[in-house]
Amino acid sequence: MAVKIAMLVLVSYMLVSMAAAATCSNNYSALLPCAAATRSATATPSAACCKVVEGFKSNPACLCSTIAAARAAGYSINEHNAESIPTRCKLHGYTPCSKKN
Repeated sequence: MAVKIAMLVLVSYMLVSMAAAATCSNNYSALLPCAAATRSATATPSAACCKVVEGFKSNPACLCSTIAAARAAGYSINEHNAESIPTRCKLHGYTPCSKKN
């Protein structure tokens, strides 16, 4: 019985993850206001950057996907610095992308 429940939870998680990915545009140009904050772990993100990041609150996995898309497109982004932007913007409820695996 425990195995069936675990499988159900796993399948449900996969479906939710797929749905989240399907609704994410990966529009990395939206993250341009955050460029300076991705270069420095101590820089205070601009208000424009925090507003953009706050827009990902309903789908934090999309933020991770968008960061990955920007890196794949050749943008030099320090992933650790990028992942810390929600915290530096004092936004709560974000799990760093590196901890989602």
